Amino acid sequence: MIRLIWETIKERKWSVIIYCLASILLLLLYVSLYPSLQAQSQQLAIVLKTLPEGLLKALGTAPSQLTNFTLEALLGSKQFSLVFQMLGAILAISIAGNDIAGEIEKGTIEFLLSQPVSRLKFYFARFLSGVVLLTIFVAASTLSVIPLAAAFHVAYVASSYYKLFFMGELFTLAVYAFAFFLSATFSTKGRVSGIGAGLITLMYVAFIVSTLKDNLDKLKYISFFHYFSTEILTSGTIDRLGIWIFSTVIVLSATIGAIFFTRRDIAV
Repeated sequence: MIRLIWETIKERKWSVIIYCLASILLLLLYVSLYPSLQAQSQQLAIVLKTLPEGLLKALGTAPSQLTNFTLEALLGSKQFSLVFQMLGAILAISIAGNDIAGEIEKGTIEFLLSQPVSRLKFYFARFLSGVVLLTIFVAASTLSVIPLAAAFHVAYVASSYYKLFFMGELFTLAVYAFAFFLSATFSTKGRVSGIGAGLITLMYVAFIVSTLKDNLDKLKYISFFHYFSTEILTSGTIDRLGIWIFSTVIVLSATIGAIFFTRRDIAV
């Protein structure tokens, strides 16, 4: 099983490396620009204060951040208000879609299942390889801020990024686990990608609408974006409900997916 996990990681490594580099380059850009942006923070604050509070929240910016322009406030409003989540979701859905549904679509699943390993072990070997790859991506996308900030002599709060990594890991794995369930259910990766991307888009739209319309505020509870809040960076507060929501989605999706896959009629 360990060998299967390792082989899968080697097979998928280049896509993860590319995503990690893209995320790190964006962080490098923001960290390097932070000193000059901080010098212009007063003018920026005047502009931002003219925007509706709901719009600021949707963009990952709180009014309290306008007078305290820290690196955490900048990254929270730029990188971690949408970009990180979308990169993580796209990568997670892509890995999940290629793992089982992709193998069925290519016709290689028969050979893989003919090896001396049970379906259940094969399922969890593929699932765990995705967990490892996504953990590398999340770590590169969050914890790399610490050495980058140190290199540019920018003040930072290290504990905030450790908490961000924790919640970012749960967010990404929740998307991955659900997409993996879809992959174990369908026979084409196109369906996995379509349903997964559609669900993520729906969640984001629900989150945006809930921040702009007071009477639709409860829509935020159906969105992963609500539970992964960038306030982690500025206040250090973790949404405990979000931990339970993400953990439940991960466990249930992985378990139900395993049941579906082991009972599927796949010719070998």
